[in-house]
Amino acid sequence: MREAALDLFLAQGYDATTTDQVAAKAGVSTRTFFRYFESKDEVLFKGQRFWSEKVADMVAHQPTELKPMDAMCETLIELATGISREALVRYERIVNSSVSLQGRSIVEMYENTGRIAEGLAARKGLEKPNDECKLMASAGQMLYRQAVADVRDGVSSLPVEALIREKFAILEAIYGRVVADREAG
Repeated sequence: MREAALDLFLAQGYDATTTDQVAAKAGVSTRTFFRYFESKDEVLFKGQRFWSEKVADMVAHQPTELKPMDAMCETLIELATGISREALVRYERIVNSSVSLQGRSIVEMYENTGRIAEGLAARKGLEKPNDECKLMASAGQMLYRQAVADVRDGVSSLPVEALIREKFAILEAIYGRVVADREAG
């Protein structure tokens, strides 16, 4: 059903595609479609929720000797393994075809950040995320999105896993310079 929906979204646009058309293309009833997806946009966003829940769980259970940002980096690398450029391009084209999907994408990003912050809080033994957890979740997700965009947009031929590590290293280098400047000044 997901593939049928994505094919239709690309061919005729998200807004012009109905759930009846998706069900018919997938060879199922509309009722069956709604057993798997709450709404048409869930075809795109259900996976994001699962992804952020998985990130939160994996970050919380990374080895304790890893620094929190290293734990997040390793988690994101593990989950990014095997992402194809074609899938990234297809997703971006579909989201950009609809103002409502663009808005939903932003909402999902904030919700994903909250779930990741909860995983970081659990890692630290906190009941709820503090500002450090929230900031770290935002930064980690931003670095991940930049690596994915570099692959999607053809900016780099490196695999997404290598780009994630590179983005985290850049942030760590910036932070190191800021700390050194502060201590020197």
